[in-house]
Amino acid sequence: MCSSGLRTTGGCMSEQTVRLRFAPSNTGFLHIGGARTALYNWLEARRLGGTLVLRIEDTDSERSRDEFTDDILASLRWMGIDWDEGPIFQSQRGDIYSPHIQRLLETGHGYRCFCSSERLAEVREKQWAAKQTPRYDRLCRNLDAGEAAARAGGGEPFVIRLALPDGEVSWDDLVRGRVTWSTSELDDLVLVRSDGSPTYNLVATLDDASMEISHVIRGDDHTSNTPKQILIARALGFEPPKYGHIPLIHGPHGKLSKRKVQMQDGVKILTDVRDYMAKGYPADAFVNFLALLGWGYDGAREEFTPSELIGAFSIDAVSKSASSMNLDKLDHLGGVCIRRLANADIVAGMTPFLVAEGLLNEQDLSSRTDQLAALGEAARERLDYFSAIVGIASYVLGDVADYDAKARKNLLKRAESPTRLRTYAASVSQPDMANASAQVLEDHARNHCKDAGFKFGDLVHPVRAALTGVAGGPPLFDIMLLVGLEVSVSRLVKAAEWTEVEAQKLADASQG
Repeated sequence: MCSSGLRTTGGCMSEQTVRLRFAPSNTGFLHIGGARTALYNWLEARRLGGTLVLRIEDTDSERSRDEFTDDILASLRWMGIDWDEGPIFQSQRGDIYSPHIQRLLETGHGYRCFCSSERLAEVREKQWAAKQTPRYDRLCRNLDAGEAAARAGGGEPFVIRLALPDGEVSWDDLVRGRVTWSTSELDDLVLVRSDGSPTYNLVATLDDASMEISHVIRGDDHTSNTPKQILIARALGFEPPKYGHIPLIHGPHGKLSKRKVQMQDGVKILTDVRDYMAKGYPADAFVNFLALLGWGYDGAREEFTPSELIGAFSIDAVSKSASSMNLDKLDHLGGVCIRRLANADIVAGMTPFLVAEGLLNEQDLSSRTDQLAALGEAARERLDYFSAIVGIASYVLGDVADYDAKARKNLLKRAESPTRLRTYAASVSQPDMANASAQVLEDHARNHCKDAGFKFGDLVHPVRAALTGVAGGPPLFDIMLLVGLEVSVSRLVKAAEWTEVEAQKLADASQG
């Protein structure tokens, strides 16, 4: 690093040094937009062989909380995003700002403003009435420096503002290309509040300079901050970093926000990383999905491991347009990721959800290992996220308490169903079926239907309803093995009895 700890214009950092930062505030849980920003910074840092700095912007004492910091760190680690320096807490760096604030005053790039909030409100009202853009009228900008110092020394409250130059501010954005702002669109922004605390734009600029940040990749909601930070950096004699502003993530109804719930096809769009963790999406699938929210490789390929992303990603390939959430794509990638896993990893992924649902306890983990392994293998093709195992496991590890609407329809579709369920139950109770495989069970069922003179489908659908209480799921005869033949027979008989009772109720109702 520079001996001064700051990167000056034309200064000491070599052209090859690449340093990026992820700088979340700890005023909430890690949002999916922040997670994507962290991912893009991490990918670019790793691709370029650079350094990633984690900086926690925790100067909002009222809203910053340790639990949010813990969540940010845990979410990044779950995603596999590591950092080379940090976490560095902005609140612990106050001593580096004062000398630079004083330098701004001494060089005339900053000035004390003594205007009261009442006067500022009056100025704004007049500007609104005149259909002008509200901005400070620079009343205090031309105060004699000695007079301003004397008034400050006498205890009169003041803020410190940046003396904006006239003209334009331009930069070559890593995502958006050439961007130009006229300083007439900006204000003599406040750098230091009346209580002496520095504002975001000053602190962010000084932190980036002192940490020798070479690239700043962030959401395009920060675009309006960039000309301000460039002007502050220039006023202090620092070389601004390269900026890249990535478009925000949108749902069906606009920008995704923590406070505004959005639905997609009846499903709530989750906004915090911890929600995706809690649902049991594989981390690699989530990272793959995030990367595609605004970035594309060749317009066709969509499946990447994290290491493949490092080789393929480039910030200049990020779209300039807002990206749209597509939960179907996330589910697809989750399923792809799970199907790649070894069965032991699938079991490990689904077990916490089974325990949380009360379908397993500590004793079961050791006594039902074979059943859990079989359950994992049977569910492999049907899981997009691990919590989905609960729907399948509820009838494998638990009981069938009721039948859903489609299952009821399949049980009641034919008057012969109760008899067929009972005769089939008797046939699979024979001793020679005790150790049958799924294929043997299927062959047996087909022959049973052929001998009895009815279609295979007329048996399969009510049998599935009897064994599971639902109309879909893994292959039927895999389920029968997972449940066990003895339990399967019991459920078949129970379903036959239920069907008889319900059919009689329907008959009585139609006659009444």
